[in-house]
Amino acid sequence: MEIYKAKVLGFCYGVKRAMKIVNDTSQEGQPVVTLGPLIHNPQAVKRLMNRGVRSVNNLKEVKNKEIVIIRSHGVGPSCYNDIKCKNLTLVDATCPFVKRNQDIAKKLSHEGHQLILIGEKNHPELKSIAAWVEGKHPVIIENMEDVQRMPSFDEAHIVIQTTFSMVLAEELIASIQKKVGTLGVHKTICQATSERQKAAKELAGKVNVMIVIGGRNSANTGRLAEVCRAAGARTHHIETAKEIRKEWFHSQYKVGITAGASTPDWIIEEVVCIMEDMGKMLEMEEQNLDYKKGDVINGEVIELFDNRAYVSFGYKTEAVLPIHEYSYPEPESLKDVLKIGDPIKAVIVNGVREDNPIYISKIKLDRLSEWDDVEAAFEKGEPVECEGIESIKVGLLIQINSLRGFIPLSQGDLRFVHSLSNLVGKKFMAKILEVDRAKNRLVLSRKAVLEVQRDEELKVIEDAYANGDTLQGTVKKIMPYGAFIGVNGVEGLLHISDISWKKIAKVEDVLQPGEVIDVKIKSYDAEKQRISFTHKECIPNPWETSIHGHKIDDVVDAKVVKILDFGAIVELADGLTGLLHVNEMTNDHNKKPGDVCNVGDAIKVRIIGIDEERRRISFSLAEAINQETTEDAE
Repeated sequence: MEIYKAKVLGFCYGVKRAMKIVNDTSQEGQPVVTLGPLIHNPQAVKRLMNRGVRSVNNLKEVKNKEIVIIRSHGVGPSCYNDIKCKNLTLVDATCPFVKRNQDIAKKLSHEGHQLILIGEKNHPELKSIAAWVEGKHPVIIENMEDVQRMPSFDEAHIVIQTTFSMVLAEELIASIQKKVGTLGVHKTICQATSERQKAAKELAGKVNVMIVIGGRNSANTGRLAEVCRAAGARTHHIETAKEIRKEWFHSQYKVGITAGASTPDWIIEEVVCIMEDMGKMLEMEEQNLDYKKGDVINGEVIELFDNRAYVSFGYKTEAVLPIHEYSYPEPESLKDVLKIGDPIKAVIVNGVREDNPIYISKIKLDRLSEWDDVEAAFEKGEPVECEGIESIKVGLLIQINSLRGFIPLSQGDLRFVHSLSNLVGKKFMAKILEVDRAKNRLVLSRKAVLEVQRDEELKVIEDAYANGDTLQGTVKKIMPYGAFIGVNGVEGLLHISDISWKKIAKVEDVLQPGEVIDVKIKSYDAEKQRISFTHKECIPNPWETSIHGHKIDDVVDAKVVKILDFGAIVELADGLTGLLHVNEMTNDHNKKPGDVCNVGDAIKVRIIGIDEERRRISFSLAEAINQETTEDAE
């Protein structure tokens, strides 16, 4: 492993100055605090803390006689005023380039110009610059979305955060120019930032792997990592040598190192030392490795793209995992299913030769395990879940994870069907009839599973019929003569006469498709699997409930439900039905029942007979009329 350091890396002038100021001040014996972390490097800040230099978030935390040091990112004028009012001793370590930005912002805003600040909204430097703006509020721009939301101005000036990306800044300025009549651009990215980004880009274009050292809270370090990735190098952002993984490096690779402007030299040297030792160790390990096509490897994802992943498995080169070799169906992007550091088990699918990429397949390895599973299911006679993917003339092509199979047309349903297209895109269970790994042959039967389900369902039906149980059924279809009811996957007929104790003219008057009702099995032919249901047996019988509320000579409201040659069938409000004989309708023997009333007529009748044993009730219309007439006369 060859290691190269960027031409420019590590502490910039502003950071060196700030560290020197703190060191000099703390050596004078007085207690020292920094207003916020001095620099964006946790390790450097921790070293200062161990020497007694603590970081505070605000002036309220400052104790008597403690010297307050303004960090390199700077602060606003109100902070200086607060320090003065509290009679605190101040040492200003603001970076001169940041101070320059503050002065520019103050001067331009004092002259009445509109300020546009380009930088990271939550970065302390940008906040300090914004605090020096007088009058008009500055517009903060961090990305293109901010530019789109920005109002148009006749005139404005741009000031840029010293550690901002040069490339992104240029892109943002080009877009801002379209929304500003006269635009003044103050390119205030500090030279140190520019130099580090340029050097990092140059080195990244020459090596295979880049190590970027610096705090994850450091904006300039984050920009360096972006620059390196854009240049095509596999890039790892670390804070210390402890984060280095040997899986990132192999003997044939050239490795580049750069560091942010707030990264101390001792951290950089520690990383270089560790990497040199690691390179020697890897060379020794790789001499004993021998891989070939078909070998199963255990690796780790070290770099990730939408269509491929690079997997380190202890060899001198990484393996390539294409997206189509990951799974079936393949994901839209490997970034949706993998992340850096994920373990990967796969099989090598090409010959391993010097200077040739090694390709691996996860899906092919998965298939080996999936064949084991379907063979085990076949031996045990257990069904497996599959999904219909394509209907063909002779059956259905199915998918079991990544395996393909076939269901013949005759095995697709309980009864013969002309097509299995209704199963495309659906998941269902099927029994394996034939499995041959060598021939990649897998034949299944959905019918076999349905037969088992049907037998189980019919057993429930048989038990319910024998015991007279009440079941819940769903109205599947309405017919003039009744309704078909589905119970436990089995359908049977509910005749119109078995729906209610009342007379029903139309089934749809009382039932609707999809409605759930209680039913009992009236008859069952196991051989023909023919079932008839009754619903009225599940509801109160008026002859058992309502009849006791009636007695002979009661005059009641009724409705004509049927006209007979010899009379009419009438129904009471509680569901009881009885005969109104023609002789009880009128004294005129020449009249027929249809001459006196019609189906649907509401009439008053008098009960003239009740036979509970035979469940018959008889009515009189003529006597009822005569009685009412007599009562009215009285």
